[in-house]
Amino acid sequence: MSIKDNSAVSFHYSLADDEGQQLDSSAGKEPLAYLHGAGNIIPGLENALTGKAVGDSMTVAVSAAEGYGEVQQELIQDVPRTSF
Repeated sequence: MSIKDNSAVSFHYSLADDEGQQLDSSAGKEPLAYLHGAGNIIPGLENALTGKAVGDSMTVAVSAAEGYGEVQQELIQDVPRTSF
């Protein structure tokens, strides 16, 4: 069965930056689970998973626009540690 909207999906992942430095991984942990099509993961990854099946392996490059969005410098602010 292939992944489509309203499919319960779980997968293991390894996240790396553009230089190949690993930033996160599910190795040795539970797989990431989500409901496909509900907007619970970044759009670029959800789009890439559409149509995949159990046992498939893939590499996905997600652009900022298909991830959390482009950097908007006017929205960045420094907050002192004492505020937390």
